[in-house]
Amino acid sequence: MSDIAASVRERCQQPDISARSVLVTVLGDSVLPVTKTLWLSSLFELAAPFGFSERLVRTSMFRLVSEGWVSNERVGRRSRYSLTLLAVRESEDADRRIYTADRAGWDRSWTFAVLDTPLMGASERDRIARHLRWHGFVALGRGLLASPSVTVASLGEILSLVEPAATVPMGRAEIDELDRLVDGGFFADVFRTDDTEDAYRDFLARYEPWQDHDLDAAAPLDAYGLRTMLVHEFRRIRLRAPDVPVELLPPDWVGDCAYDVAADLYRRLSLPASSALSEILEVDYPATMPRRFEP
Repeated sequence: MSDIAASVRERCQQPDISARSVLVTVLGDSVLPVTKTLWLSSLFELAAPFGFSERLVRTSMFRLVSEGWVSNERVGRRSRYSLTLLAVRESEDADRRIYTADRAGWDRSWTFAVLDTPLMGASERDRIARHLRWHGFVALGRGLLASPSVTVASLGEILSLVEPAATVPMGRAEIDELDRLVDGGFFADVFRTDDTEDAYRDFLARYEPWQDHDLDAAAPLDAYGLRTMLVHEFRRIRLRAPDVPVELLPPDWVGDCAYDVAADLYRRLSLPASSALSEILEVDYPATMPRRFEP
């Protein structure tokens, strides 16, 4: 087993890594750019570099079906999965947050969603809040979520896919005395900036050393495995942390360095990885992806 393959397997054995979450990364990063459907047998092949058993893959996909992220159908004796509209919509928004570094152009306005209302049950509120956090929303108070980047129209589209029957008051406005709140540490606390910074430093400690390796010569399946785990761990930080405008971040933000490392490794791993993905997904898989970690 190569150093890359051993490293990927070892990382996937750690308790903070779940097969379900890694498979979401596989679907969003490797599958969705070329197709919205795939056979269960192909999924087994895509899961093999991480050491996930077929039983674990089936269980993880069953959970994703119950969450409305994928649908499943039988075709003869075979099983085929399709990404739902919710999965496609959330993956498209995740792509913006994962693969691009552009934070410019903030007009200092926020989109708000009020979830603590008499018409909304706890389970409905929790489901909406979980999906909105995926899109970069942050809780500014009890039942009040806000985003500096998502428009009201986009929020309406998200809600129509997550909970079509929900009644959610929403709008867009500026926060008064924003600079005073920044100076007083309000946003550092709300955004949990210290926790995010620690996560980025752990990411750099794990992946920065790979920049010294000859990744262009990596075996195709190894390159795919390492690229997936690189994106998976970078994605976890970017999607768990709120979408923070540069104006609200500390100077010399460590996330910028983490982005540069992720971009460099992703580009170098994509060419060999495309060979493995072409064979597994039975497509002419592109060696480079437009709008992903572009210089």
